Amino acid sequence: MHPEDARRAVDIGATAISVSNHGGSNIDDAPATIRLLPAVVNAVGEQIEVLLDGGIRRGGDVVKALALGAKAVMIGCAYLFGLAAAGEHGVTNVLAVLRAGIDETLLGLGRQSIHDLTREDLIIPHSFSPSPVSR
Repeated sequence: MHPEDARRAVDIGATAISVSNHGGSNIDDAPATIRLLPAVVNAVGEQIEVLLDGGIRRGGDVVKALALGAKAVMIGCAYLFGLAAAGEHGVTNVLAVLRAGIDETLLGLGRQSIHDLTREDLIIPHSFSPSPVSR
């Protein structure tokens, strides 16, 4: 969650990290991972892949994270909910719903692919990115 931790991961040779607040369940009032993502991505640049863990509920959330610099997102909760509700068919449905949401969001942005996304595709309020999490 902290840019300095991301820089340390680069220093020790990690090839990827995840920005995660563990579902917000470990730290009361932990900031949303999407709010921390830009600062972490800025801290490491292209030196390491940054994944987003948490807060992915729809395809538009995937698009936002990718536009903010994540290389991938984790969908553990959605996957598990689909599995619990309907087994393999539930997981297949979750993936189809997320994919449709990604496609619809890309269409709305006038983008052909997730690879075409940039931060400029989003309107980000000045209050969106907090200062790094205090230590």
